[in-house]
Amino acid sequence: MRRNSPFRRSAVAGLAVLTTSALLAACGGSGSDGESASDTVTVWTGLPYDTFQKPNAEIFAACEKETGIKAKLADFPAGELTSKALKAATSGDLPGLLYLEGTDLGRVVETGLLTALTDYGITGDDYSETVQDMGSIDGELYGIAPGVNTVAAFYNKDLFAAKGVKVPRTYAEFRAAAKKVSDDKTIGFSLAADTGTGPYVFLPFLLGAGGDPADLATPEAATALQLWNDLVADGSAPKSATTVGWEAQDAFREGKAAMVLAGAWLFGEDLPFEVGAFPVPTPDGTGNPISPIGAELWTIPATGEKTQKNAAKLLACVTSDENSLAMAEASHRTPSKTTISADYLAKFPAEQPLVDLIDDAYLRDPETAGAEAEALATAIQDSLANGTAPADALAAASK
Repeated sequence: MRRNSPFRRSAVAGLAVLTTSALLAACGGSGSDGESASDTVTVWTGLPYDTFQKPNAEIFAACEKETGIKAKLADFPAGELTSKALKAATSGDLPGLLYLEGTDLGRVVETGLLTALTDYGITGDDYSETVQDMGSIDGELYGIAPGVNTVAAFYNKDLFAAKGVKVPRTYAEFRAAAKKVSDDKTIGFSLAADTGTGPYVFLPFLLGAGGDPADLATPEAATALQLWNDLVADGSAPKSATTVGWEAQDAFREGKAAMVLAGAWLFGEDLPFEVGAFPVPTPDGTGNPISPIGAELWTIPATGEKTQKNAAKLLACVTSDENSLAMAEASHRTPSKTTISADYLAKFPAEQPLVDLIDDAYLRDPETAGAEAEALATAIQDSLANGTAPADALAAASK
């Protein structure tokens, strides 16, 4: 049974966003089908990374030839796309395709800005159920994510081999492994526990222990936070962890940490050692490891029938098996199409743990994610920085 948030998402007025990925907008057209520009679909993007931009441009160029529809690509700074799209809705200057941050879907749908993908025969049936849920509001599919981000524990296989350490499957084994690979040059687990990153990094530990971000005053949540305290006490995680964010990955990249929580993007980097990944263990090794999941979604704004149909044709091409596989291989965004997973893993077998996490992945509720993250951040800081017992810190943060 999937351990996603037990809700089918509804449109909401405002969303608190907890996310590991940037915003992105896609193919757009004129707000008026009467203009010749309606034969062109404008593409807005907000992921300023070569690993996305280069293959994205190549795929759209190929799809222009295949469909006969011109794509006009435009990029915007990360984090600005959703607000720009909402402003464009009032000026009649919407794009034909919008690659939207998944956690922003609800508030954008509420404005009436988007059309249902099923209107164009895009059902999402060849995507995992988790990804279909991510793109659905009130039972209607508005967005689809060809690639997703799940997170796992990444490890330096060379260091593990040198120290004779096996991949851990329980909390006790994780703690022992981190301690065994730690020395005066290497930290066992590069822990990111600051107020911004810590709540997200804590989620797979909390969820795997049977905890719930909406109810922190539980033994399960305390068990997860106790592990973090134990790692710091052992010297296997930095005492400065409460001030460290995603830069924790830099220590891993530099060979100064044996393990770190990250996503498949690390497999796409040229590191001077062999990299492996495993799901964050559960306390006793039973049950399913669980990761939060994030993604950007291809969506079709309401721009007029002609532009919408052209956008749908381009989208069908861009998200074909061939093009989805090409994008996954270039960007190391974990592919969510069930029809291409086998081909992807044949080329990148080390990424199997990330793919396996999709089906049971946790969808954060945009309506409550902000408050939950704030409570988690408070508890983590109180326990790791102030020495408050995990159960007490979690109970206090829940009030």
